[in-house]
Amino acid sequence: MEERKTIFDYLGQVFMIYGISMTIMCIFGIWFGEEAQDISKMFSLGQEGLSIEIMIQFLAISFLVVSFQSLFFSEHIIKKMSVIARTIWMVISIIFVIVVFILMFDWFPADMWEPWAMFLLCFGVCFLISISVMVIKERMENKKMEEALERLKRKEEER
Repeated sequence: MEERKTIFDYLGQVFMIYGISMTIMCIFGIWFGEEAQDISKMFSLGQEGLSIEIMIQFLAISFLVVSFQSLFFSEHIIKKMSVIARTIWMVISIIFVIVVFILMFDWFPADMWEPWAMFLLCFGVCFLISISVMVIKERMENKKMEEALERLKRKEEER
């Protein structure tokens, strides 16, 4: 049975993704900010932080990511696609949107391979971390459900 989600569930996901993204960007800013300042619009402030413009763009991407997640994992919209296919299409959609943002907002020079390699590496690491967290969360929830089922069976036997 699918749990009905409210707007607060969606906003919670948006701000969780946004918070993690901003944390990663702050770390990158500390590590690479001064060197990337002249190359990347994202780090135009160097180690001083991120511009409001970049932070709003990341907030927009966070909304789009949650929208894609809702679209691709909604049983009402896409019924016959496997979980793996849904995940692949969601990741492709997210990468496409980020590439559009990179080009549209000139986050870094599109003709340099190094920023693209760093983007793909960062995206890959973040994706693997999020998949790992989802798997761990699902296993914990399954374990709780199994324990609850066992308790229910024991109560039934006691009757």
